[in-house]
Amino acid sequence: MKIPILHLEDGIHTLEEQVSSESLHFSGESFYPFPVDVTATLNKFGANLRCRVQLSTRQHFRCDRCLSEFDQPFQGTFEVLFHIGKDTWETDEDDVVHLSRETIEVDLSDRIREYLLVSVPMKRLCSEACRGICPGCGCDLNHEECQCGEKPPDPRWEKLLQLKK
Repeated sequence: MKIPILHLEDGIHTLEEQVSSESLHFSGESFYPFPVDVTATLNKFGANLRCRVQLSTRQHFRCDRCLSEFDQPFQGTFEVLFHIGKDTWETDEDDVVHLSRETIEVDLSDRIREYLLVSVPMKRLCSEACRGICPGCGCDLNHEECQCGEKPPDPRWEKLLQLKK
């Protein structure tokens, strides 16, 4: 998503765009096959441009417990401050990008891709109550009962079981 800033007047501006997942150039497995709705709220004041970006899309995952595929909604927001001019400007902001005076547009595509990739959960579950797959018979415990029957006791506990008898 490219935002023209050359003749942008001071004040608040809102831009909306739908970005395709192909244009974000995800490498490897894409968790975002659906278009991303982007709303960028720009606040230009002097040589500064504060940009608040809201993202809305659907994520596509394979459950880590039962291996079924599922989609879930995703919404996120991030902010970035652009400063046009000298890079000696001091501020207490965490994320400041210095732009030269010749800059005519700001491309947010890399920041959007980066934010989406960081937002992928470490453990992807179709639901918190997912029971997973039986390690013995391989059945999906969310949809059917285990076919293994009674499991044999762990041989490491055999001596303790003898003491119990």
